[in-house]
Amino acid sequence: MGRKLDLSGLSDHEAEHVLQVVQRDMKLRKKEEERLSELRQELDEEGSRCLLLSRQRCFNQRCCIRCCSPFTFLLNPKRQCRDCRYNVCKACRAYSKRERGWLCSACQKSRLLKTQSLEWFYNNVRKRFRRFGSAKVLKTLYRK
Repeated sequence: MGRKLDLSGLSDHEAEHVLQVVQRDMKLRKKEEERLSELRQELDEEGSRCLLLSRQRCFNQRCCIRCCSPFTFLLNPKRQCRDCRYNVCKACRAYSKRERGWLCSACQKSRLLKTQSLEWFYNNVRKRFRRFGSAKVLKTLYRK
């Protein structure tokens, strides 16, 4: 993987075709990054709202931190999220069979963001390689 990419054997037509593919890849990456940034912004807003509400004395003992609906013993019982440890109502949570516990909607979105963005993968790749993927191909094409 760390070796230099040799595209010198490509004809001009082939190099142009590769460039078009790389440009499409860049457009798709940009579009995906915009989508993920909207999700990040939504999660940041949710987190700041929850932080404000949690500072209110005993608020989360009486009401859901996500939707502010009051807890009732039978109809809307509170459950603690495994990730953020806030109490949430039945409308704002889902049971995770794998972890055998409840997750709130915001923590589910946060996990989804981590898996869809592949941030964990790209951070690892950046540590090992200076250039990879489309960036490496572009650099080699423009050298030609």
